[in-house]
Amino acid sequence: MRFILGWPALLVEKPVKSLIVVDVHFGFEAELAEKGIRVPSQTWRLERSIIELCEETSAERLIFLGDLKHMVPLSSWIEWREMPKAIKRMRELGVEIILVPGNHDGDVDKILGDLVSYQPSRGMLLEGRRRIYLLHGHTWPDERVLEADVIVMGHLHPVVSLRTDIGSVISRKAWLYVRGDKRRLAEKLGLSMRRRGWIDLIVMPAFNPIVSGLSVNSLQPREKLWPLVRSGAFDLDQAEAITLEGERLGYIGYLRRLLLEQEA
Repeated sequence: MRFILGWPALLVEKPVKSLIVVDVHFGFEAELAEKGIRVPSQTWRLERSIIELCEETSAERLIFLGDLKHMVPLSSWIEWREMPKAIKRMRELGVEIILVPGNHDGDVDKILGDLVSYQPSRGMLLEGRRRIYLLHGHTWPDERVLEADVIVMGHLHPVVSLRTDIGSVISRKAWLYVRGDKRRLAEKLGLSMRRRGWIDLIVMPAFNPIVSGLSVNSLQPREKLWPLVRSGAFDLDQAEAITLEGERLGYIGYLRRLLLEQEA
């Protein structure tokens, strides 16, 4: 399993070469239009990027970890007309396409039909040398998560806020990596574990380049966070932030303190 340098995408090599992306948010432009911000449809750009990644990695399987579409509770013309065409062109590559639904994917099956294979919103387990549990992250995983070595999810759209030399603040998309307590997670799921164990958590950045992100080091987002962090099994301050270019920025707790000190 590896990050793809320069992209908010993950590649699992075995047993099936699988490209994983999350938070594509087809149709986000329709929400902007409702707010008076006119942006041309970006479906072609998202489609081209995903196809390029599939070809570059020789992926045999494409897994969307939720929020493939954007508008809720209704769907825009982009989602009804353009998204299915984009998915069809991805299928022409010969890849299997799987969707683990997110909180924005209501009625997506009515739009896409059998163009994709659907997994439960509570997640799916990939068997391999490392067992990987995949879910969007807006809901609790099922008990199979305790069989995993690592959890991969999205939902948060993580960005890190950094202050420049001239005092302005910029945001950079970032991966989050943190080690958690499997026994505490089991307790939260109402299950029991006799032995202490560790489980890694990777939070993926949003694939769509224009959707907003949550600054994990400048806000106090605990109540907005996903159930896994509210469980107490994972400590956000101990999560390491890594940019799309592979730069290791440090732990969120340190980055939060640094930003506050620079404001003083």
